[in-house]
Amino acid sequence: MKNRSLLTKMIIFASIASIIPVIIVGVFSYFQSSKQIQEKVNYEKVQIIRQIQSNVEQVLVTVHHSVSDTLDSPLIDSVIRRPLVGEDFSIYRELRQELSNIQSYDTKVDEMILLNFKEDWVVDNSGIKRLHAHPDKDIYLSFLDLAHNTTWLLLDNEDFTVPISGRNCDYTLSLVKKLPPRLSSKYGLSFTNIAACSVAEMINVDELSDDVMITDENFQIIVHRDPSLIGTSLVETPYIDSTEAFIHQSGQFDVKSNGQSYTVTYQKSDFNDWYYISFNSFDLLTEESKKIGWFIFLMITFIILTCVLYIYVISRRLYSPVNKLVAYIETNWPDKKSQEKNELEIIETHINDLFSSNANLESELLEHTQQLKSLFINRLFTGSYKTDEIINKLTYFELIRFVDMWDEMIVCTLHVDQAETYEASDYEKMSFAIKNIVEDLIEIEKRLPVVWIDQTLVLLIGCTETDNVDNIVYEATEKIQSKIKEALALSVSIGVSMPFSEIKEAKRGYKEGVEALKHRMKLGNGVIIHFSNFNSGKHSVIFDYPSRTEDDLLVAIKLADKEKAMEQLSIWMKKAFKNTQSPREYQISMMRLLNNLLIVKQESSVSFQQIDVFHASLYEELLKLQTKNEVEDWFKKRLILPLISVFNDRKESQFQNLSEKMIDLIQKNYDTEITLEECASKLHYNANYLSSVFKQETSYTFSEYLAMYRFNMAKMWLTETNMTIKEIADRLQYKNSQNFIRSFKKQEELTPGQYREKYKDIS
Repeated sequence: MKNRSLLTKMIIFASIASIIPVIIVGVFSYFQSSKQIQEKVNYEKVQIIRQIQSNVEQVLVTVHHSVSDTLDSPLIDSVIRRPLVGEDFSIYRELRQELSNIQSYDTKVDEMILLNFKEDWVVDNSGIKRLHAHPDKDIYLSFLDLAHNTTWLLLDNEDFTVPISGRNCDYTLSLVKKLPPRLSSKYGLSFTNIAACSVAEMINVDELSDDVMITDENFQIIVHRDPSLIGTSLVETPYIDSTEAFIHQSGQFDVKSNGQSYTVTYQKSDFNDWYYISFNSFDLLTEESKKIGWFIFLMITFIILTCVLYIYVISRRLYSPVNKLVAYIETNWPDKKSQEKNELEIIETHINDLFSSNANLESELLEHTQQLKSLFINRLFTGSYKTDEIINKLTYFELIRFVDMWDEMIVCTLHVDQAETYEASDYEKMSFAIKNIVEDLIEIEKRLPVVWIDQTLVLLIGCTETDNVDNIVYEATEKIQSKIKEALALSVSIGVSMPFSEIKEAKRGYKEGVEALKHRMKLGNGVIIHFSNFNSGKHSVIFDYPSRTEDDLLVAIKLADKEKAMEQLSIWMKKAFKNTQSPREYQISMMRLLNNLLIVKQESSVSFQQIDVFHASLYEELLKLQTKNEVEDWFKKRLILPLISVFNDRKESQFQNLSEKMIDLIQKNYDTEITLEECASKLHYNANYLSSVFKQETSYTFSEYLAMYRFNMAKMWLTETNMTIKEIADRLQYKNSQNFIRSFKKQEELTPGQYREKYKDIS
């Protein structure tokens, strides 16, 4: 009997499938909770630092404002100019009262000292003394050299003989101001002293495990719980070795110093550039995370054990039908190799034997059908089938039901502008994307499958009797061009054949579409070109000729580009007479060129009379020529220049007709928000194509001509009617009359009102 390897695998797989998600969720929960705790703690640290800063700065700002108001008072202004002798006792008493008002519990000030080096006195809590007899005179005098008139300083009490603070602290924070405040020449000082230990009490938050300190802008510690650290540099503490991380106004970062990791939270004061800093140990932060981790570990262990037990019971029940099926297979289809396979492999092998042949056949048939369909469409456009073969193929590929519904068909040929700049791999991807876009935009009932032929995408569109062919082709080509530009940022040109009613004429439609694309040489890229615009609305009869130079010559002739035609003729002559040939071979080349020129004449419905050929044999004339220069001159004067003249007349007539229609639309709709796109939609032409034609015929762009016509109408209304300036501006689609006035003045150097006043009487 077959071993039960499947049962073991089911148990293992199910265990892994259930255990791994549990472990992942547990680990994720642990890290997320730890992260949330960390973020919460960090946020609390920031709030604590901000609260400490707010409390301390509230005191400092209060002291600063109080001292400034006191020193700016008339009393201080009077006192600072007096020698304060016995006769000034009343003034001194008022002074003492002012200074005592600053010393309060809220301000933390316990000493305020005034010094006047000019009048030789010093006033403090103990009274008034002569400065020349004061033991700390020289120390006080040195503060006159401070860079700023107002400065917060950390003073060492040991540097002074007479105590400067009422509390038993080693250091004092002092607000030092130079006096008088309103004079540039300073000869006095005020010291508003706060004991450093008083400020330290403000940062001793209850149950706060952080080590909080305040430093000045040079990172000298000025407030700390430990008095021995006051006056030392921040880098001398056991927490940090460098101050380079303090680059922002506030922030948090992690440091590791002396084997310990800390989170540093800091806030820089806008008031005096002091830094409020706290250091918190990682060990304290992770205690709560460890408790959560142990709880999650116990929960995961319990869930895993429960899952394994449940999986074992269920797996045995699920395995029972499989075991019976394998036993049946081994009994009825014994196979020696089956002993080397597990249960599912045995079942899979027998099922594959039953269905593999059928599946392979269907897959290959589907793939070949798609390839054959694309090959058929390709050969349909290149003219490789007879009429009855085309019908048979359409029936085979289930396309006949679409073709039978169509009364007219048109072939569109799409070419990517500057496609030669793409590498082979990129071009294949681009071709695939463009084909998908076109197939998505055009309903399958209105087209044949799209194919690529020589870097040209060919699309056959079918229309029923109720359809407007021009509208359908216009909407389809515009939609294709805009969608490709939007999705792939590519510029494409589209050639449109003339309509035809029978599917066998698809070859001619393809040739006409390719022929229309050649006119990009004159019209530029990104245009949609109708073959009917260049062939008087008649179908072409295009003959293949394998000469690229000759093709360029023929295109230049059709575009009436004389300079380009002469250049291509010269190149053709050099190539045709380049190699050593017999006279007959030269004549064959000349006859072939003559034939193709006559074909162009024939395809374009140009009569011999139009090119001044009457009862003459062009072949005989050409064969009589003896030299290369004679041949080139004959082609140029006898055929090429006359044909260029005919095509030029046609082009001017056709372009003029389109331009006149656009001008008529402008003149009828100038007082509406008419656009080039609206004209293109009404005339069923591509907007870029119309823009090129209009510019070539009128020397103006569409917007320039519209603005010029509106401007002329405005001048006529100003001189011949009583319309107000606002009415004229509104009718000419200006958003407001001020814009109209500015535009008018820019053109005429007169405002509309001035123009009306100057020319109305004349008219």
